[in-house]
Amino acid sequence: MSNAGARKTCLLILPRSFYSFAKIISNTLGDLGYDTVVANEEYPENPLGKILAKLDLPIARSITRKVINKRFLEGRHYDLVLIIKGRGIGPSLMQDLQEHARRVVGYHFDALAYDRATERWAKGADRVSTFDYRDAATKGWALVELFSAEQPPRTEQPIAVPFSAIMRNHSNRLRYLDAVVRALDIAPRDAFVYIFEQDIRSLAWNFLRQPRLYWRWRHSIHHTPLPYDEYRRVLATSDFTIDYAHPKQSGLTMRSFEALANGAKLISNNPNVRESRHFEREHAIVFRPGDDSVALRDAVAELAGRRPARRWRSARDCIEEIIGAAQVAEAI
Repeated sequence: MSNAGARKTCLLILPRSFYSFAKIISNTLGDLGYDTVVANEEYPENPLGKILAKLDLPIARSITRKVINKRFLEGRHYDLVLIIKGRGIGPSLMQDLQEHARRVVGYHFDALAYDRATERWAKGADRVSTFDYRDAATKGWALVELFSAEQPPRTEQPIAVPFSAIMRNHSNRLRYLDAVVRALDIAPRDAFVYIFEQDIRSLAWNFLRQPRLYWRWRHSIHHTPLPYDEYRRVLATSDFTIDYAHPKQSGLTMRSFEALANGAKLISNNPNVRESRHFEREHAIVFRPGDDSVALRDAVAELAGRRPARRWRSARDCIEEIIGAAQVAEAI
């Protein structure tokens, strides 16, 4: 047993290159009393490693097991191992982790339809949860929704942007944005649209798939991400923000929770926003491709100019649910 008040130890395994997730989650674990060591979910930690893991080659799991054992497990024991996604982990490494930890828990902030890696090692973990509604239902995993990384403004911000859309260009996001704008007949002066192209490969693929749409929205497409302070300002002063969930994912995006915290209302293609305990009717409008545009216009007219109750779901709220903090506290 740990001594009362003593710092606990955690090995956090996750995709370190995924935005600022590593910093956010390790800081949150620190607030919960853990001294945290961070490892990448796959090795080698370079483009080659990403390719090997993406191709789901056994050599990727073999290299990852060897590196994690040598760098992070030899001569160590942790109170907690937290695995997020864990694409390079296999059953053998999971067994190694169990031998070096008091508890091993996992979380998937993707969908198995898009990335099945978590399913490979889930049976060896003490607890697994997911953000995806469909996977929670079919696999029996706990549903733990995402969060808003930043605390919202102290005071409610006045509405200055009728409609905003800030998104990275992938799947059918551009098509969905165009459908919403056309259905509502949104004038350019009433919208802040910022579409980020991640790299030249993404640009070429998206252009070839949707050349007419790409040309129509060319002035809103950028090759650098919107500065975070500007993103926060736009979101906090938006009446509505357009959000699109990947068609293979049924979980709510982080953008959903950032809008919730800032008082911006969602226009989303994800019907599960109606199932979430965090959202009320006033927080979101569900509009899916093929839905009635008249119903969308009526719903927007009903909620326009009204600020819904702001609700901040923090990273701490999320991590406590992932690790089952209440259960751990009772066991110590």
